[in-house]
Amino acid sequence: MQTTLSLLLQNMSEKNAILLTHSLNVAKLCTIMAKNLGMDEEFYYTAGLLHDVGKLLVPNALLDKSITIGKEELEILKSHSKWGAEILRLLGLEQFSTIALLHHQDTADLPLSVQIVSVADKFEAMTSLWRQYKKPVTAKEAIDELWRMQIFHPTVIEALAIAQMELITKKEN
Repeated sequence: MQTTLSLLLQNMSEKNAILLTHSLNVAKLCTIMAKNLGMDEEFYYTAGLLHDVGKLLVPNALLDKSITIGKEELEILKSHSKWGAEILRLLGLEQFSTIALLHHQDTADLPLSVQIVSVADKFEAMTSLWRQYKKPVTAKEAIDELWRMQIFHPTVIEALAIAQMELITKKEN
């Protein structure tokens, strides 16, 4: 699995540095969340790294867009979830395919594993400068928005809030 993971990360880096940075940030958040929830940290680190692997099949011109994307482009971008799930299945990484497939589904019945990655993904996207088409929000605003969505289990959002504070503390030290 390590060789496959290394090759996927190398491809992500070569395709789009922002894609890799985003995935690394999501992986860090997922790892701390998993630790705080008493779950498998290595699994969630890997899940965070691979959640957007389907974006390897999205044209760079679309990933790099700095304006609001159109309807057709949005459909292409949305397809990255199913493409990622298929890539992971083909590579024998089935344990991560459901997370890749469902991490953008905004429904309250998502498995806990998907919720952890989805919350980390949404938080990272909302607070990051890399989204050129949308201004970042503060960590508090992002967490408040996740609560307002009313689709994630409270312990997942609480674990995110703790993880975010842990990352801030690490940066300050």
